[in-house]
Amino acid sequence: MAVIVVSIICIVMVIVGGMTLSQGILTSADTAAASAHEISLREGEMARTDLEVIRANYLSWADLLRVTVKNSGQTKLYNFDKWDFIIHYTDAGRTAHAEWLPYTGGVLGDNQWQKVRIGLNGPTEFFEPGILNPEEEMVILARVNPLPGSNTTADVTVAALNGACNSVSFPNPGYARLTAQSENITIAGTKYYELVEAAPADGAAMTSRAEFNRNENAWKILYNTNDPARAAKHLYPLIGIKKIPAAKWTVYYRCLTSGGGGFPRQDGDVRFNINILVRKADGTIAATIATGAAPAYVAKNDEGVWVTINGDCDFPGYTVDDENDYLEIDYYGQTTLGPDADSGYMQLSIDDSTLSVSDQTRIES
Repeated sequence: MAVIVVSIICIVMVIVGGMTLSQGILTSADTAAASAHEISLREGEMARTDLEVIRANYLSWADLLRVTVKNSGQTKLYNFDKWDFIIHYTDAGRTAHAEWLPYTGGVLGDNQWQKVRIGLNGPTEFFEPGILNPEEEMVILARVNPLPGSNTTADVTVAALNGACNSVSFPNPGYARLTAQSENITIAGTKYYELVEAAPADGAAMTSRAEFNRNENAWKILYNTNDPARAAKHLYPLIGIKKIPAAKWTVYYRCLTSGGGGFPRQDGDVRFNINILVRKADGTIAATIATGAAPAYVAKNDEGVWVTINGDCDFPGYTVDDENDYLEIDYYGQTTLGPDADSGYMQLSIDDSTLSVSDQTRIES
């Protein structure tokens, strides 16, 4: 009898142990399958995510870094407090720094970063506030301490929660330098060209032009020679900047002037200059700061030759009323005598990366 009882107990233990083992195997298989599925989903999400840092610069008028990131993928991006923001730079004492900056949703402090704006073709976010949808751009402000040193280059890396990341390098020349470029900014449905801080020209040359008749006395805005509907109007975003200080601005024009019978006809006649405006995000003008400023004259002997000339203006200073406003620079050509015969033209070269910085169309202060 005792043998029978022991045998029954052994059989029950074998059955229970087998069932437990089978359950463990099934649970492990389910867990492994779930993990594999989760990994597959994550890899698929990463494959559909494309993050592009399209612009980074040190704001000489604000002691901040401004970084623009575009969602170039197919997935929505959010949870910015879990993103990584890493900067490598050199300070004024030539000490190298490699810093990971935490996110803040409050007042921006030293060695922190924050999202300040999301928009599509401009500063306005039309749907799903707080989410970086595909094709939208996000503007980031960051504050580092100590500040980047003059004549140095920094690198910024931005990484989303799922691991998608992108990096960009940017210079700090140590003074304000705004370069006219051929990239577009769209506000209120109208396209303008970009005015970019610190960065040099980075594209193929774009030429803007104005034509003048014989003996014409005129002042004309320049237009893109390949797109006559596009005037030479360049915008610089003021987000992150509270005040532009009063200072002397030197405007450099990379230009060519020519015409039948001689144009310029004499020194001191043909000149390039700018209008300085502030344009609001709805397309209206917030302020006109200067008209016909920074005139630079083309010498008669320089007819038909590409030259770089410059003119100065005293910028009076401007307090920013709305961070979504833009500083606007419009380029003009002017003559009082006009060409001596037939017609003539004035041309401005913009965004020619083959030129040295000293020969590029730009503003320095």
